[in-house]
Amino acid sequence: MLPFTIEKNSQFGRFAVATHNIEAGSFLFDEIPFAIGPNIRTYCCCLECYCPVDGTASGTRCENCSWPLCNECSKLSEFSAHKRECEIFREAKCKFFNLPDANATCMQLDCITPLRVLLEREINMERWKNEVEPMEDHREKRINSNAWKEDQQNIVGYLLGPCKLGQRGITAELIHKVIGVLEVNAFEAKTLKGTFVRCLYPRLAILSHSCTPNTTHAIHPSDNYSLKVRATVAIEKGSQLFSCYTYTQKGTLDRQQHLMEGKYFQCHCERCLDPTELGTHFSSMKCSSCLFGDVLSSNPLDSDANWICNKCSQENSAESIKEMLKALQGEIDNANSIEFLENSLEEYEHLLNPNHYIMTSMKNSLIDAYGHINGYMLHEMPDILLKRKIELCDELLAILDVFERGMTRARAMILYELHTPIVLYAKSQFEIGNSTKLKYLKQLENAREILNESREILEWEDENVCMIIWGARKSQENLEKLIASLKCE
Repeated sequence: MLPFTIEKNSQFGRFAVATHNIEAGSFLFDEIPFAIGPNIRTYCCCLECYCPVDGTASGTRCENCSWPLCNECSKLSEFSAHKRECEIFREAKCKFFNLPDANATCMQLDCITPLRVLLEREINMERWKNEVEPMEDHREKRINSNAWKEDQQNIVGYLLGPCKLGQRGITAELIHKVIGVLEVNAFEAKTLKGTFVRCLYPRLAILSHSCTPNTTHAIHPSDNYSLKVRATVAIEKGSQLFSCYTYTQKGTLDRQQHLMEGKYFQCHCERCLDPTELGTHFSSMKCSSCLFGDVLSSNPLDSDANWICNKCSQENSAESIKEMLKALQGEIDNANSIEFLENSLEEYEHLLNPNHYIMTSMKNSLIDAYGHINGYMLHEMPDILLKRKIELCDELLAILDVFERGMTRARAMILYELHTPIVLYAKSQFEIGNSTKLKYLKQLENAREILNESREILEWEDENVCMIIWGARKSQENLEKLIASLKCE
């Protein structure tokens, strides 16, 4: 039995409300996707396993329908993902048009996922009517957009014309409904080969969006892309269940733009309404006038609203703020070394709040770099750099504890990155006589607690995709041995 009821109002549409108190980490539900397929405006990929393939005349094709497959999948005696559309293309004699350039975007594949939804509808009408048809497609907001016009030509026209779906009772209105449902509700998943697809999970879509979600989901491609949803924090009876449709580690301007352009709605969550982003100042600039204040949006939901210093009331136009952020982001996107990132963090201190999302992004990149690139591998790093990585992890965790509270994947990844420098720094300090055995042991036990928390969350993931799970298991084994040996001395 599901731990929530489905309610409806004008603000959220359909939404989920907890029927009882839910503990952090509790399993909520699982689900298999209604359909899986390529993202829109994507590279040319195999229609069976989704790995990148050559879309030019040199590429491998399905011998039945001539559409793209990889060399391995082209030898299969029976298809899973590609089977039904292959029959459509073969019967209608719809050939794939070779791309002029292997790196070109393959617009022809835009039709694949909507087609798969339509074909699944034919054999699973009950699930369509009960789960998919009620899903939001924001037709009234999409109908006058450029995307609608492109979809009319690239998808609707193609499916009704060359593919002859009209003979199966499919209408233009139905195809646009499916396109909208996918745009608004589909979630991205990583394949076993490391590429990305979009999946439609009707039950997950019932959960309302929030930029501080209280649930997390894991998609398991090794188990037919089954989805498992858990509570990240304790949820009280009568509270809404929230998922997230955007990037929690982006500022309000970016999140609002992404949601409006991709999902056709404006978020009014507590975080988006607060200029300080729940006290983190995740989007706050430093005031160039008084040098002490934080410059905040006067209305976070209005991308054109002026920004005002909270100390001296100096105003800045939204356009000037956007231009500065674009310039700074451009510099960071071209970062190519640890030295560049560290220097940029210091340089930007007079421009951005220390917690600003651009600063946080650089800290995230440094966490990924320290311990993982030549010259900065963990066993090569001096104590001062081990301490630096610990400091960066702590700073990032403080922010994640606001935006991605509790048992979230993002926290698990940072916790995993944190435990090893703690162990190595503690070991180094003990060996040079700066630490007692008791203190060393306590530091190791602290690292063990951090690793245990990380591993508990990571174990929810598909171990065939999230390879860090194996590293966490091995690290835990080694750490237990180290603690045991120290206790025996």
